[in-house]
Amino acid sequence: MNIISTPKILITCAIMAALISFCCVTAQVAANEYKHIPTSREELNNAERDLKVLKKRYPDIEESTFITDNIQAPLIKNNPDLLKKAIKKHDDGLRKVYIIDKKHPESVGKGIFTISAGNIALTQGLINAEMALEPGSYAPKPNKDYDVYAISSLAVDYAKEAARWYYNDDKAQMDNNADEFAVTLLENVPTLSIGGKIMSDQRWQATLGNIPSFEADETGKSLENDEGKIANPYDTYGHIMGISQNRVGFTYDDISTNQLLVADRNGDYWSVFAPPQFDVTKLEFERALEDKTIMTRGEDRAYYAAGQIAWAIENDAWDSSHVEMADAHKYFKDLPKDIKFTAVIAKTDKDSWKLIDWYLDDSSYLTEKQQEDLNSYIDGMKASFNDAENW
Repeated sequence: MNIISTPKILITCAIMAALISFCCVTAQVAANEYKHIPTSREELNNAERDLKVLKKRYPDIEESTFITDNIQAPLIKNNPDLLKKAIKKHDDGLRKVYIIDKKHPESVGKGIFTISAGNIALTQGLINAEMALEPGSYAPKPNKDYDVYAISSLAVDYAKEAARWYYNDDKAQMDNNADEFAVTLLENVPTLSIGGKIMSDQRWQATLGNIPSFEADETGKSLENDEGKIANPYDTYGHIMGISQNRVGFTYDDISTNQLLVADRNGDYWSVFAPPQFDVTKLEFERALEDKTIMTRGEDRAYYAAGQIAWAIENDAWDSSHVEMADAHKYFKDLPKDIKFTAVIAKTDKDSWKLIDWYLDDSSYLTEKQQEDLNSYIDGMKASFNDAENW
């Protein structure tokens, strides 16, 4: 791939000024600045009773292995100072994850809530809405570990609900504590992106017409603050701009596009057009088709990459010596074994890492135009490396 030939975006003075003056929000808070309030003994004693009550109300309730393995487990593993798993009855920690209300897959309903003592339930409608291809849709998607984009979107809801356990205080829903807490949790997980918060916000807006500051009540209405107004959503885009030192953003700050902009060390912005991620289960049947089945929109792929690249820049891992191309099967067991996929991995000197993205690395499954779009995407990333020689 020829990095030099990547289309370079010439940013006007006005755009540069807007990017530089953009309000930078820093959400990364040291773990010791948070204060966990342990679950009360009474709530721990009543946990089993509360669960039985919920099972009577929702007979179709079931544990979610997928959410447990792909969201809860990595959040706990990578945030040991903030989260923990409860094993015994009187342990203070997060417990099981349940899916309820499967009979109403096209309604967010109660959304997500803590049953009791770290047990968390999500409605099938919420899961469908958060993981859907398009904002506003409830069309269910297959649960695949490589769909890191949809998983990041849903992980925001779980992480925000984990804040309720952490603070053990419903008042957390009245401010930005839960959003900030969720972003901090996702930043520490290699395969989850804080860009998922942008995806999640868009889906809440499309399905409910607003963004809940913490969760929706059981009518689906967003909870309100003391002034009776819906709290402003956490400024994730501002945070991405901040931790990347204004090197990651979108033209005119318009995030309704798949055109991500990433600046190199010289301050020159490079266009990183994120193509849609195709449904890999249908590649054999759609090999020659220009109009392939899409798993993830280019816009959502751009949000995901934006959060991950910002992390890499913040942690001095955005250069050719810290970014490697690896076999994606190492990270995802659900990918087809007989097709080549490549993962873009940014790793720090201390061995912490982030998945920037993954892609189909076999041109025989792509049309010429699709391959050109993919090459442009990867070349755009490389052109923005700290050590890129673009002149």
